[in-house]
Amino acid sequence: MMMRHFPEWSLRDPRQHGNSTPAHHGSLKVATPCRCLELGLLALLACTVAVPSLSKTPPNFVLITIDTLRADHVGCYGDHEARTPNLDALARGSVLFRTVVASVPLTLPSHCSILTGTYPTRHGVRDNLGYRLGNATPTLASVLKEHGYSTAAFIGADVLDPRRGLDRGFDTYSCPLRRKIGRDNPLVFNLQELRRPADSVVADALDWIATEAAHSRKPFFVWIHLYDPHTPYDPPERFRSLVTSPYDGEVAYADYAVGKVFYDLKQRGLYDSTLVVATSDHGESFGEHGEYSHGYFVYDTTLLVPLIIKPPSGFAVAPHKVDTAVRTIDIAPTVLQFLHVPVSPDMEGSGRLPMMLDSGTNKSPDETAYSETYYPNEFGWSVLRSLRSGRFKYIDAPKPELYDLVADSAELHNLYPGRRAVALALKSRLESLMATDAPARAIQRAPSSAEEVGLLASLGYVGTSTSTSETGRDRRLPDPKDELPTFKVLSSATQLAAENKCDDAIPLLTRLIQQQPELALGHLTLAKCALSTGQYAAAAQSLDAALRLQPDNLEARFYKGICSFQQGQLDEALSSLEAVEKALPREPYVHFYLGLIYERQQRAESALAEFQECASVDPDFEVAVYKVGYFLAKAGRFSDAAAEFKRVIALDPDNPSAHYNLALAYAKSGDEYAARPEFETACRLSSAMCMREGQQ
Repeated sequence: MMMRHFPEWSLRDPRQHGNSTPAHHGSLKVATPCRCLELGLLALLACTVAVPSLSKTPPNFVLITIDTLRADHVGCYGDHEARTPNLDALARGSVLFRTVVASVPLTLPSHCSILTGTYPTRHGVRDNLGYRLGNATPTLASVLKEHGYSTAAFIGADVLDPRRGLDRGFDTYSCPLRRKIGRDNPLVFNLQELRRPADSVVADALDWIATEAAHSRKPFFVWIHLYDPHTPYDPPERFRSLVTSPYDGEVAYADYAVGKVFYDLKQRGLYDSTLVVATSDHGESFGEHGEYSHGYFVYDTTLLVPLIIKPPSGFAVAPHKVDTAVRTIDIAPTVLQFLHVPVSPDMEGSGRLPMMLDSGTNKSPDETAYSETYYPNEFGWSVLRSLRSGRFKYIDAPKPELYDLVADSAELHNLYPGRRAVALALKSRLESLMATDAPARAIQRAPSSAEEVGLLASLGYVGTSTSTSETGRDRRLPDPKDELPTFKVLSSATQLAAENKCDDAIPLLTRLIQQQPELALGHLTLAKCALSTGQYAAAAQSLDAALRLQPDNLEARFYKGICSFQQGQLDEALSSLEAVEKALPREPYVHFYLGLIYERQQRAESALAEFQECASVDPDFEVAVYKVGYFLAKAGRFSDAAAEFKRVIALDPDNPSAHYNLALAYAKSGDEYAARPEFETACRLSSAMCMREGQQ
């Protein structure tokens, strides 16, 4: 494998080269021309696209999505304090779209729109929680694979785990983030196991590209997803010190990793002939409209993203900037135009190659852009939808909103009361779009496991396993604007709970449900905190309250089973967990706790079956694998037991009990030679094991 040597990331203070206006989080920044930074070998050298080539080889394609990248925090979009030299250099040799509208301010559904070229109304994925992209809608990967491409994806966070359906069409889908469930608290998840840093993602991708370049004659499509700018913001120190906010430090770090990709492609002689698309799934809010992070509202702070497209050689596309508003659903058909692949009739986006070839000499009209968020429906509040056309943007909510984006880019002055005719015209167009929703193709919401809810909570996403309305169109539901204070408390408490700080979360939640006793998610979150801190009676009381409000909430039913088990109420625990198992037959924690119940009831065969099912669903569930070995040994199946204890040791080499029981299994099988080193290892790891060995 070719060794990669990356030059140092050379930066100059942009304030030495002109405008020194600080980049504030409190308002959207006005787009200005890209600034030039001297970057050494990482700089993009070409300022124009190469002349047409006679080569008939289809071009390679690299898609880079930098999660949560707000457009106006990138240098070439006007942020003079941004440290994004590699994206800025890419823009100087590419086509930059100034106004790009995402379809959803949430990671999973937005990426589904990017990769399918369709709105959520068609691909059916409306939220991060409880949805999976089905097989009916073609994706870029599935289309390109059919046309002879090698395909690979390298993912930065669990929210795009292959279980969510975006792996379809990829030969390789690298997302090594499944949590290794073991002996820790089932309510607490390690954030470092749910996301991986940009350097790791890029190194993985470049290894794959190296192999493809050396051994494959096929063109390749590689998708690189960098999660770093997403909350919580924790950039490496060298990038944190460059900027004034941790978020911008994460952006700088992601840009540095992107530079490695460009450098590697150049070193391999692949850069000029490769189509490169850099974009994001959604932006980020820093207090505008009272929102922090993203997903709750559909204002432009979380919907406007960068889009930079570098054509492959062979296209007479000069670098320029496009003022016409486009959408992230336009990316997929545009890519297929560049790759000479027929655009799927399923795609709702528009191919932008003609606009790029035009170089802006003929201004095209802005496309109507639809956006939505189902996130408020997680709390029993209304879904929000928006339609952007020309200078106006209409937000469909229980209390409708209308904004003139030219006169009021910050969306501060609601014109709905005085411009009702404009609003109603946009509403009519939105309703026409909604009428094209194809229910038969939409992915029906699947029940969410407690593990899935907990994983997303650790990534900063508040949610539950039950929504109030599948469509969210019930006008009787509260307007999210009115429920913002409640959402903020829930978000803070949920994040504290995910960080194992339930003692701080419980007072917040207690006050919240006193004020809003009908808030099921408040009762459920309080119950999880009480359960995590061993307050089982209080947890049971809160779970009963949650189930009275939402009898079908599987997450509440699951924790009710755990709570009953901890209180020694085995029949009640069994009843709760069996109900969950019927709806979620592949949820490992359900099988694990069923195994514990059967073990306490001395039903060894049933316990073994449940632990085996748990370990089958999640081979990294260390305690379940250990329990399988234990019950096999009790049944006299020592050879099979030894195999399971070796699996435990592979997961955790420093587990003294696993070494000790492996030694016993060997000894019972008559293999004293193999048993001896395992006894010695167990003794070295735990003095208690030495004493037990002496008693044999």
